[in-house]
Amino acid sequence: NFKRIQWIFLVAFLAFDIVVGCELLLQNRFTIANGSQNKQETVLKEMRADSISYGTLSKSQQNAYCISGSRSGDAGRLEQEMAKLHNQTARFSDSQLTSEFDSPVKINPDHPEWRLDKLVKRSRNVPLGSDYQYNAHLSDKSTVVYTQMVKHRPVLSGDGQLRFHVNNNQQVIGYTQTYLENAATLQQRSTTISQQHAIIWLYRHNQIPNNSQIRWTMLGYTKLLTTNNHNRAVYVPTWTVQIKTAGTYERLNVNAFNSTIMKSSPDTVNMDSIK
Repeated sequence: NFKRIQWIFLVAFLAFDIVVGCELLLQNRFTIANGSQNKQETVLKEMRADSISYGTLSKSQQNAYCISGSRSGDAGRLEQEMAKLHNQTARFSDSQLTSEFDSPVKINPDHPEWRLDKLVKRSRNVPLGSDYQYNAHLSDKSTVVYTQMVKHRPVLSGDGQLRFHVNNNQQVIGYTQTYLENAATLQQRSTTISQQHAIIWLYRHNQIPNNSQIRWTMLGYTKLLTTNNHNRAVYVPTWTVQIKTAGTYERLNVNAFNSTIMKSSPDTVNMDSIK
C-alpha cells in the first residue's frame, strides 16, 4: 500500500508539473505576441505624429514563391504570337513588342478596363493577353498598365507588362508589351511578411518622410537578380509601396520574405549559387 501511495503521489506531481508548464508556456507566448503588437501600435502612433497618413494596414501574412523566368526574346512566344495581330502595325525589338493601332480605341478615362479588358482577351488585338490583368495602381492618364500574372501575383518589374498609350482625346493609340516566359518555382511556397510589417519596416529605416501619404501597397514579383543561364532572372515576392510627398511620388520595394529594402539594379550571379 505504501508503494501504491508513492506512485499515486508521483503521477499527481507529474500531472501538476505538466499543467503548470503548459500554462506558463501559453502565458509567455501571449506576452510575446502582445508585446510585439504593442510595439507595432506604438510605431503607427509615431507615424501619425509625424503626419504620415495611411489607410488600413493588413496584419495577415500571405504565401508566395521565389520564381525564375526569362524575358521573351527573339523567336520567343511573344514574337511568335505577333503574326496573329490584325489592324495594327507591330514590330519586335530588344525583347519588347511595340504596336500602333490603325484606328484609335476610345476609352472611359475613369474605367479604361471596361473597354480594354475585351480587347486584351482577343489574340488578334494583343498577343498572350489572357495572361495579363488591369492594374489601376500602376496606371495614370497617359498610360494604362496591365501586369502579367505569375502564380496569382502581378509582375511589378518591366519584364511582364502591357502598357497602353493614351492621347489627349482619351484614345488608346497603341501599346508596348513585354512577357516573362518559362516561369518556374525555385522553392516551396513560403510565408511573407504582412503589409503592416512592410510599412513599419520602411518607416523605422527612415524611408518614409514626414508629412507624406502612403497611397497604396501591393504584393507582386520584382526582379532580385539576373543569372548567367540564358538570361534567366530570379523574382521574389515584394511589397511595393507608393509614397506621395509634397506633390512628388516615389515607389519603395521591400522583399516580402526577409524584409530587405530592395535596390533597383540587380546583380549578375551564377544560377547554381542560389540553389
